[in-house]
Amino acid sequence: MLSPQMVRIGGGGGFYGDRLVAPVELLQTGELDYLIIDYLAELTMSILAKQRSRDRHAGWATDLIEWLGAGGIQELRERGTRLITNAGGAHPEACAKTVLALAIESGWDDCKVGVVTGDDLMPYMSTLIDSGARLNHMEAGDSITSIRDKLASANAYIGAGPIARALERGADIVITGRVADASLTVGPMVYEAGWAARAEAKGLPLCGPIDTWSTDADTALDLLASWTIAGHLIECGAQVTGGNATDWNTQPDLGNIGYPVACVDVKGGVLITKPPTSGGRLDRLSVAEQLVYEIGDPAGYPTPDVLVDMRAIELDEVEGGVRMRGASGHPQPEQLKVSASFSDGWFATSSLLVPGPDTLARAQRLDETIRARLEAVGLDDLEVHTEYHGSGTTLPPGLEVETSDPPEILIRWAVRSSSRRQVVEFGREVAPLVLTGPAGVAGYGARPRPRAQFRFWPALIERSHVEPRVALELLDSRLEDLPRPVLIQLRLWLGQVQSFIEHELTDRLERLQRNAPAGRTQRIASAFLERLKGSERR
Repeated sequence: MLSPQMVRIGGGGGFYGDRLVAPVELLQTGELDYLIIDYLAELTMSILAKQRSRDRHAGWATDLIEWLGAGGIQELRERGTRLITNAGGAHPEACAKTVLALAIESGWDDCKVGVVTGDDLMPYMSTLIDSGARLNHMEAGDSITSIRDKLASANAYIGAGPIARALERGADIVITGRVADASLTVGPMVYEAGWAARAEAKGLPLCGPIDTWSTDADTALDLLASWTIAGHLIECGAQVTGGNATDWNTQPDLGNIGYPVACVDVKGGVLITKPPTSGGRLDRLSVAEQLVYEIGDPAGYPTPDVLVDMRAIELDEVEGGVRMRGASGHPQPEQLKVSASFSDGWFATSSLLVPGPDTLARAQRLDETIRARLEAVGLDDLEVHTEYHGSGTTLPPGLEVETSDPPEILIRWAVRSSSRRQVVEFGREVAPLVLTGPAGVAGYGARPRPRAQFRFWPALIERSHVEPRVALELLDSRLEDLPRPVLIQLRLWLGQVQSFIEHELTDRLERLQRNAPAGRTQRIASAFLERLKGSERR
C-alpha cells in the first residue's frame, strides 16, 4: 500500500521533439506534485553544444519555452506543481534565465529557478587527458587521444543530489544539464523524504553518496532503487502507456494517449498510473516493456545514484494502475558515464520512389547509375550506403521475407565524406536520375544539404573528476540581464533560418573559389569559406 506521504510525479515527455501539448495536458489532468521532462538523447548534447558555439544564448531545448509560453507556466504556478527538466542541455544557465523571464512576464515575480551544472567536461578535457584520465571508448576500447582534436562535446551523467538540494533551497523549477534520466524523479523523492534537509544542515557534498543522507542506512539503497525504477518507468513519456508497444494494434485511442504519472511514497511504494480519460493502455505488459528498455544487465543497472538489481521486481495490475515492487539497491558505481561526441566529416541523405513492375531491379539500376556518375567525377572520398525500403531492408537477419517485386520501393542513399564539396556533388546527381535513369522514378525534393557529422563516444570517468565541479545557483527576479520574451521568440526563429543561410552562402563561395580566376576574388572567397567552415565545426 502507498503511504499518506505519496508523491505524484508526471512524466511529460521522453525526448526533444515529443508532443508539445503533453506537459500542459498532464498538468491539467494529473494532479501533480512534480512534472519531470527528459529532453536529452545520447547525441542531443552534441547538437546543442554546436548551437551554443554559434549563439551564446542557445544550446538548450527550446521546446520547453514553447509549452511554457502556451499556458504551462501559469499551470505550474496555479497548481503549485514543481518542474524538473534536463532541458538545459549544453547551456542550463541560458535556459534558466529564459524560463525565469517568461515566469516574470506572466506575473510570477517570486519564481525561483534552480540551475544544476557541472556535467560539461569540455573546459577540462585537455587537463583530464593529460593527467591520465582514460576515457576509453566503452565498447571498442580505443583511446580518446585518437579523437582529442575533434571532440565536440563531453558530458558526465550526474545524479539526483543537486536536484534535491535545489528543491530544499526553495526552487520552484529546476533546470539541469546532462542529469541521468531516472535521477529527475529520484531528486524530488530525496527531497520529500527529508534527506536533502539533513544534507543541507550537515553541509554534505551535493552529489553524495546520497544514500548517506538518510538516517536509516539499512533501507536507503533499496529506497533509491525503487525511486530509480519509478523514474525509469516514466522517463520515456507515453512509451509506458501504450506508445511504441508490441501490441500496438489493440491500443485504444492513441490519438489521445495519456502520459504517465508515478505515484511514489517515501517508503518505496510505486504505482504507475495515467489520467483516467486518456487513450492508450497501462497494463503489466506495457510497464514490463518499458522496465527492460535500455537497461543492460538486470542484475546491475547502473545510475549515478545507485546500482539497481531488477531481478526480483514484481509488476501487478491493481486498481488505478500497475504496482511495482522488489527492486533492490547496491552502492553507487565508482565511475560515471560520459556521453562525448566528435566531428567526423560531412553527411547527407536523399531518396527516390521507384514504382513497379521490376521494382528491385529498377532500384538497383538507379544505384548503379548514380555510383558510376559519382566515380566519373572523381569523388574518391565519398562513402555511399544504399537501402531499398519496401524490400525487407529493415528486417533483422532470420526474419527476411520474399519481396523480389514489391509494388514500390523507396531507395535511400546516405553518404559521408571528409570533404563537404563531395557531399554537395552527390546531392547534385540525385534529381537528374528522374529523367536520365529507369522510367517512372519520382518523389525527389530539394538537393540534400550537407550537415556536419558527429559520432558518439561513450566512456567512463572517475567521480572525483566530476562531482566537485557541480554547482547550484538560484535565480530570482532581481537579475538585470534577463531576456525579454519577444526577443526569445525572435531568437528561436533566427535559429531556424540560420542553417539555411549558411548552407546557401557556403555553396556559392565554394563555386566562386573553384571557378573565379586566380586573384583577389578567389582569395576573399577562400577566406570567408574557411571562416564559415570553422564556425560549422565548432
